[in-house]
Amino acid sequence: MNLSIQNYLFLSHCLPLPLSVLKIIEGNLSHPFHEIKELKFQEIKDELVHLNKQKNVQIREIPKRAEHAYDLINDNIFEKISNKLNEWGKIGIIILPYFDNNFPLRLKNIKNPPKLIYLRGNPDIDYKKSISIIGTRNPTEYGKDMAFKIGYRFAKKGFVIVNGFAKGIDIESIKGGLKAGGKVIGVLGSGILKPYPKENSDTFNKILKNNEGFFISEQLPNKNVVKSSLATRNRISSALSLGNIFIEGSIKSGTKWQLKFGKEQKKPIIVLKPKEISKETELPREIIKSEKDVFVIEKIDDVDHIAKSLIKSKKNKTTSINDFI
Repeated sequence: MNLSIQNYLFLSHCLPLPLSVLKIIEGNLSHPFHEIKELKFQEIKDELVHLNKQKNVQIREIPKRAEHAYDLINDNIFEKISNKLNEWGKIGIIILPYFDNNFPLRLKNIKNPPKLIYLRGNPDIDYKKSISIIGTRNPTEYGKDMAFKIGYRFAKKGFVIVNGFAKGIDIESIKGGLKAGGKVIGVLGSGILKPYPKENSDTFNKILKNNEGFFISEQLPNKNVVKSSLATRNRISSALSLGNIFIEGSIKSGTKWQLKFGKEQKKPIIVLKPKEISKETELPREIIKSEKDVFVIEKIDDVDHIAKSLIKSKKNKTTSINDFI
């Protein structure tokens, strides 16, 4: 990576610039934004105007952005960034910009990849085999029970459980995976120091203490959750997984975003067959009715052949171990 981490954080969070622009700056060692803290207001503005003329680049409100950037620089923003980096480093937060060699290829190759991610926990776990188990925050008793059992069964088969760490289906499948001695990945819609929801704090701390997995977020570590990030994080949890299992959810629930992103990423669709007709089973019923090539879980033993199919599909599509990183 050519940009310093301080400059990258400033450009990606404070201005903020889209990834298309960051790619241009990163690739040009002589670009003025490599030394942005030395620039004056007009110089920042002129460079933004110049960048905005490049192919596939769109920067809005350039004068406002330039003024904001210049004000932050005069307010010692780079010293503040440096202090935060020291603070985050002491508590084990890992920062991976898009251009870092360790940035996951599974995320780099999706539509609208994160500009950077923050990790906390045990990032050395092997998640080549991983499955995303997601669903409503208000499950039926059957959905809650099956989420736990499916998480447990997949973990016993060596799969890492991945989801948004929400209450309801997400946390039940996480607990099932942990009960089986497996590993988990929580993709947060909040910053990594403000895990959401608060009722999952005990599980969050247990995972960190026991090195049972890690948490990932594209938000600044101290940022509280916002509604939009709860939707966009689904593209990350889907990308990290070999397939998406939809347990329960209404048509309007946030779970629909994982279905959308999963289809964009051509991930296998797996769904729990509902035992009742209710609002919380709308999405799985619609998936079974409308989607093609869907794996349906009718009983817990169905996990076994689905796991085999996912592993077989992975082997057929992968030519390099780097495809899993």
